[in-house]
Amino acid sequence: MRAGSLRIFRIAGIDVYVHVSWLVIFGLLTWSLAVGYYPSLLPGLTAAQAWTLGAISSILLFASVLVHELAHSLVARTRGMQAASITLFLFGGISTLTGDAPRASTEFLIAIVGPLASFAIGAACFLLAAAVGDPRAAALFGYLALVNVLLGGFNLIPGFPLDGGRVLRAVVWQLTGSMRRGLEVAVGAGQLVGYGFMVWGVLQVLQGSAFNGIWIAVIGWFLQGAGAAQLRQVRSEERLTGVSVRDVMRPDTSAIEPNASVEDLVERYLVPGNRRAVPVVAGDRLVGMVTLGDIQAIAPQARVSTRVVDVMGGRSGVTTVGPETPLASALEAMLAGDFEQLPVLEDGRLIGVLSRADIIRQIQLREALHLK
Repeated sequence: MRAGSLRIFRIAGIDVYVHVSWLVIFGLLTWSLAVGYYPSLLPGLTAAQAWTLGAISSILLFASVLVHELAHSLVARTRGMQAASITLFLFGGISTLTGDAPRASTEFLIAIVGPLASFAIGAACFLLAAAVGDPRAAALFGYLALVNVLLGGFNLIPGFPLDGGRVLRAVVWQLTGSMRRGLEVAVGAGQLVGYGFMVWGVLQVLQGSAFNGIWIAVIGWFLQGAGAAQLRQVRSEERLTGVSVRDVMRPDTSAIEPNASVEDLVERYLVPGNRRAVPVVAGDRLVGMVTLGDIQAIAPQARVSTRVVDVMGGRSGVTTVGPETPLASALEAMLAGDFEQLPVLEDGRLIGVLSRADIIRQIQLREALHLK
């Protein structure tokens, strides 16, 4: 489980998570459709039927957003990139891809396919709405046709991090030859769009439409801030050019054996070392990783009798880096997996640990010294 997100299933080798904010939207959307939209559209609808239609609509909207994000991920995979996960959250969904697109054309294709998938779903639902005889089913498919067209259109707004902003980044990248310049233009456009939404939201509130106004303003706030955060990350990663893991890692080979008790783990490693994770080694080979999250559910009195091997994550699930790995690549792997630290292996042997705090300190130092 990631912070604030719950893994619900895996599809095409991609983990799908739901953020807690999406659950709130699911409830609000179901309620809005059940008490307002469907009763006004279908007079005589019973309360049970309205709530059923509302819940089904919300679930199918979830499926539509998932297809939109899967389109991004699967096309990225065909272009040699890795798709780690999809997270559904307050404003829709986000695909976690490993690495940036190698070319502007690849970036364009990955970005545009999501809205195209939404338009295709909208067109299919429109045809179904016209074909079915039951007015309730027709209303359901009509709603899905509308929201998918709106979803596709909204995502084509030319402001980062929306798909339209990524399309804009690809176009500017192609014209200037600079991905950084493309991102700067797209982020600038996204911030203008965000401020526009915030002003629109305030005007809606002043005109008496408080709920819609607040919602629009929140979207604007999100757009205004998200792109700026991405630009800061890119600038930070640029400062790491030429820096390898060896330059920053701590040559800490302390590790725990798989048959050690969780009590030993806590008393000898986590607390004295102020650590949240410890490598697990059998002989000189890494066999897993045990984290604070792995042991939090174990009652204190059970720690003596519980072995590390019983709770640790296995070697197959542990992301590692080598000493010559570029530090920017290590940071990317760390962010993709939401890891606090990564073991550093050389010829299969543990030679140190790289933590997120180590990388942040390196970035801050280079910023203070104006190093690039």
